[in-house]
Amino acid sequence: MKLKFLFLLIILYVIGGFGWWSYSLIQFSNNEFKLKSQLLKTGRQTCELKVVEEARSNKFLAPAADTFELNEVTVVMDTSIVKQFIKSIFSGRYHIQFTFINGKRTASVEVDKATEELLAKDLRSKKRSFAFEAILLTLLIAAGMFGVYFSVSFIFDLNKQQNNFLLSVTHELKTPIAAIKLIGETMKRRVLPQEKQVELLENILENATRLQDMTENMLTAMQMENNRYNIRKEEINLSEIVCEVKKNFEIKNEIRGEIEKDLMYYGDPVLLKMTLNNLVENAIKYSDNQPVEINLFQKNSDLIIEVKDNGIGIPKGLRKKVFKKFYRVEDEETRETKGSGLGLFILKQAVEKHKGKITISDNLPTGTVFTLSFQGFS
Repeated sequence: MKLKFLFLLIILYVIGGFGWWSYSLIQFSNNEFKLKSQLLKTGRQTCELKVVEEARSNKFLAPAADTFELNEVTVVMDTSIVKQFIKSIFSGRYHIQFTFINGKRTASVEVDKATEELLAKDLRSKKRSFAFEAILLTLLIAAGMFGVYFSVSFIFDLNKQQNNFLLSVTHELKTPIAAIKLIGETMKRRVLPQEKQVELLENILENATRLQDMTENMLTAMQMENNRYNIRKEEINLSEIVCEVKKNFEIKNEIRGEIEKDLMYYGDPVLLKMTLNNLVENAIKYSDNQPVEINLFQKNSDLIIEVKDNGIGIPKGLRKKVFKKFYRVEDEETRETKGSGLGLFILKQAVEKHKGKITISDNLPTGTVFTLSFQGFS
């Protein structure tokens, strides 16, 4: 929360700074425009004085010369010569107008309209340029800051997920190891009846299988992430694999559903079985050992596997995140649940390697439905 607040303050500061910078440049351009306008007006008076001076020196005399009143001074000049003089000396910034009213000839120097329009156009161009630069730089810096923020947040989240993974794996390893050790010490110190020995040996095998499944999940996840998992596809009876998974879990939980017989598929039997085991185990774990439903059927040319549970469900906003490595839903009901956060990651990778699709939907009234879709034989 502090990181978000800090980045928000920095972004607001940058936006405010560039806003003020843009405003200052625009004000500078306005002042520059006013100064140039005033210089033009002052130059107009200078132009009038120069024309009067040159006229009184008889510089503008010609056969077509006439008498005019300019700046309250009577002068004699030729209009075409004066116009050429103003244009050459003052670079066309001014022009002289001649009027004849009630027998009185007058002349006046005016600022050239084109020059005024050029100044105004230059002002508008600078304003647009400054505003565009300010907006562009603000957006680029804001985008950079957001990029840094999301990168830092991603690193924090990844670090948190890895820490959770280490804690979960430590717990997952500690429990079966402690159980195996305790059973071994018990069998070593005491002479037990044959039936009890068989029961304890089965317990050892169960915990050893649990350790084996965990190490296989970790190894498979690492291989898939580094694109080192060699998928071995062959023609398989998908119905038999699903039935085997169902049978394995029926020992510890009620499993329902319908499985169509002899649905053939071309895929990796080991990987498919592992992913189905992970999916069904998750369904049982997060539904508090309530009945789970497994369905396998063919729809058009696709083979569909559905795993339905009656658990707490997965919010729609988290349905893409649950497939990330190490990700676990931050919920009070799932926080204490055992798991490494690798099962659904492996599931998604396996489905993609088989060119399949996976969707998550609600199982009304409560629970989740995972639907795996594979393209069958044509």
